[in-house]
Amino acid sequence: MSKTGTSQRPAHDIHKVRNPETDRLMGQTARLLLECNFRCPFCFAAWHEEAEPTPQEVTHLVSKRWMTDITAMREQGYERITISGGEPTMHPEILKIVRHCRDVGFSSIELQTNASLLTRENARRLVKAGVTNALVSLHSHVPETFDRITVTEGLFDTVVQGIRHLVDLGVDTMISHVIISWNVEELPDFVRFCHEELKGIREILWFSMQPEARGRQNLHLWPALERVRVLLPAALSACVDLGVGYRIDSQEGYPMCFLGGHEHRVDLYDITEPTGTFGDDLGVFKVIERKKVKVPACESCFFSQACYGFWEGYFMLNGTDGIVPVERTDRLAEVFPSLDVGKEAELVTVRSEETETVIDEATESSYPLPWREGRPEAQKIR
Repeated sequence: MSKTGTSQRPAHDIHKVRNPETDRLMGQTARLLLECNFRCPFCFAAWHEEAEPTPQEVTHLVSKRWMTDITAMREQGYERITISGGEPTMHPEILKIVRHCRDVGFSSIELQTNASLLTRENARRLVKAGVTNALVSLHSHVPETFDRITVTEGLFDTVVQGIRHLVDLGVDTMISHVIISWNVEELPDFVRFCHEELKGIREILWFSMQPEARGRQNLHLWPALERVRVLLPAALSACVDLGVGYRIDSQEGYPMCFLGGHEHRVDLYDITEPTGTFGDDLGVFKVIERKKVKVPACESCFFSQACYGFWEGYFMLNGTDGIVPVERTDRLAEVFPSLDVGKEAELVTVRSEETETVIDEATESSYPLPWREGRPEAQKIR
């Protein structure tokens, strides 16, 4: 057992319904840089490769006056700060930045990292500076798949060891896992790997591929929704069976119709009450959600009033097979009483009035489009 006693951390309650009163702090992101030592083909933050500059309100890229920027975030009432990139541990002033976050009073300081630079000593310094939480990218437990995704060679064991260092030092550590066609068949086995090799992590946080930046250039990496419908619930059930914490990202994960009985592990309040999570700055929230649409079948879904749908570009290229509306059950009504029959949520408007939020049957029947036609059309969605 480590000096910090990670085995004493309370077990993560995988049966607990996510609750905004206990499970969220209003937070903001400080993106230190866009460069990274990995080249994941779905990276949504590789904006420096885009032909047109991306607005700061989307990137949340801090300026050279990072101290002023971060202080302003705290003064606006944010309690949690996420230090992100690119790969933030490449920033030459990372320790100073973390210390400043601590000094201005953030109660939660989360480091988003690929852990490739987290030697024991580097991890110790970050924790001493003030890091309390970490979200570590690990998109495969198979070294060959890991190398293919990250466009690296021989770093898998280094990353795994970096994760262990964080856990041993008492950092509340989550694993970020983006589901693409290269790893979708591995999902249940990935859970077993985390159970056996990454003991002490808080949870696995599951994502879909966001069609932004590098992801927009690699739309072929979206896995078939029909396979996700089978394998994601199987992976979540494996989490339950093995006692591995898990959560599905509310914005960049998969819709509720893919969770197969695990809907309680989504922070649905991020969608229905976004200002409680993100504050008044909903720029990024809107950028993500306006890329989504619903299909006609969504109208009968229990979650229809609390869902923006799925990526419109996916439907253009792959069709809408795999979208199956969720029927009301007594259990869902108990877990999500505000969505029960006759109670409607009013979502934040993210699209212009002339842009449809639900595709009609004629449009749906025209999908999928031929790749040469569909790909450029899908890439135009911003």
